[in-house]
Parts: sequence; C-alpha cells; structure tokens
Amino acid sequence: MNTFFTMLKTETKLSLRGMDMPFFGVLMPIGLMLLIGSISGGQGVRENFAGVAAVGICAAGLMGIPLTFAGYRHGKILKRFRVSPVSPFMLLAAVGTLQLVFAWVSGFGVYLTAWLAFGMEPPEAPFRYILTFLFVQLAVYSVGFLVASLAPNMKTANLICTVLYFPMLFLSGTTVPFEILPRGLQRVSQIFPLTQGILLLKGAVTGTDMAADTVRFIILGITALIALGISLVFFRWE
Repeated sequence: MNTFFTMLKTETKLSLRGMDMPFFGVLMPIGLMLLIGSISGGQGVRENFAGVAAVGICAAGLMGIPLTFAGYRHGKILKRFRVSPVSPFMLLAAVGTLQLVFAWVSGFGVYLTAWLAFGMEPPEAPFRYILTFLFVQLAVYSVGFLVASLAPNMKTANLICTVLYFPMLFLSGTTVPFEILPRGLQRVSQIFPLTQGILLLKGAVTGTDMAADTVRFIILGITALIALGISLVFFRWE
C-alpha cells in the first residue's frame, strides 16, 4: 500500500508539473460554467450543469489515461516495471486513481461555481447523481484504456485521442447543449458513450424516472465490458 501511495504522489507531481489535466480537466470546465452562467444570467446553469461537469471525465478518460500510458510505453517505463519487483499493475492503479480524482475535483468545482455564483440548487437525486457519475467514469475510462492498449506508439495515441476527444467535447452536450443540436447531429452523437452518460447525469439532476434511462445504462455497461475486455487481451507493456 505504501508503494501505491508513493506512486500516486509521483504521478500527481508529474501531472501538476505538466498542467494539461489541471487546465483542460479542471479550470476549463469551471471557466465554462462561469461563461454559461454569465451569458444566460444564471438561467442556463442547471440545464448545462451535467454536461459541463462531465468535461473532466472526458479530459481524464480520453486524454489523461491513454496519453500517459502511451508516453510510458514509448519511454520504456512500462517495460522496466514489468521486470521490477513492483507489479506494473500498481502503476495502472495509480494513474487510474489520479484521473478519477481529477474528474471528481472538476465536477465538484463546477458544482461549487454553479452554486456560489448563480445559486443553483443541488441535484434532485444527489446519491443517484454520485453513482451515475462513477458509472459514466467507468465507461469513458474504459475507452481510454482501450486506446492505451491498442495504440502502437505515441503519435498514433495522440491521433486517436484527438479524433475521440474533440467530437465528444463538442457533440455530447458538454460545451453545446445536446437538446439544441440539429436532429442529424443528435443522432450522430448518440453513438458516443459520453452523450449517454450526460443524459443519465441530467436525469439525476432533474430527478426523472430511472426506468426511462435503462437502455442508456445498458449501453454504457456493455461499452465498459467490451472495452476493458479487449484492453486486457491486447495491452502491451512495450
């Protein structure tokens, strides 16, 4: 356990030094919430809260996780861990935990901003919201682990992450509300796991009947199982 916390501390220092995740995963969604609230006079905060809170999940799952592992593979760090007394899975756990925390810090920061600056009320189903947030993280992070497993080099990982990250960022409801997208783009964005996740989070915010979201939970669950299964089979240490 001491080894895990040492590695987690090291990963945290490296991540803060790079500032990619703190900026894109934490500061950007908080700034986005301030922008939306200021433009709408606070009226659009509750409707957009779930989408903005999910920006941290998107950044951590589709950028933080795959690019970290691709960089470690490129630098032969994973290979060294594989032959060391320390289990390489300890590194996987440390990176995954850090990205989990980043997304939660981001989501909580967005909520505090919406509450303190614009008086947003808490979600109608707070416990359901927390569990749904974790579930969406699992689904999106599994896609990130899949990219980390299949990308043969850093250049390919960067390309795949870019192709996945930006369409999800702009079409899933994080920056532009899903409901105002043209009908054709709504149909296209339905293929993204983050879209399904944001719609689930919105249901928890507004307190809608969970039965209406059953299909979305199933879709995300299947996505996570398939992505994690393929990741375990094809993950390369070098």
